[in-house]
Amino acid sequence: MVGFHLGNEAYNALLDLLNNQHFTDKPGENSDMDFLLDDRWLQDTAVVENVVKRKGMWEIHLVFAHFRTPQKLIKRVIARHPSQKKAQLMAGYMRRLAAKDQRGTLAVDIRDFGLCSS
Repeated sequence: MVGFHLGNEAYNALLDLLNNQHFTDKPGENSDMDFLLDDRWLQDTAVVENVVKRKGMWEIHLVFAHFRTPQKLIKRVIARHPSQKKAQLMAGYMRRLAAKDQRGTLAVDIRDFGLCSS
């Protein structure tokens, strides 16, 4: 196993930056989180289900993404099931129940995020 070594000069500079961070950063304002209270945008969201295995259980996550501004999204854990098949089935039902657009015509595309893959 190859170890990682940080030189004394770099280590001291890192500590200095961390110690001074509270002087340069400013605390957030309550208004910074207003987007969470303004839930009207959820009316125009595409709902995507995601089933993930975590700690021996299958978690159902629903992601609500605005179809015009996909960077505006919320992800929520909805339920957990011991069976993957049952979790996937329930995820589909929950997505259809949560989606205002039951037909699924609202969609987001990964290209909308403007990510670089290099």
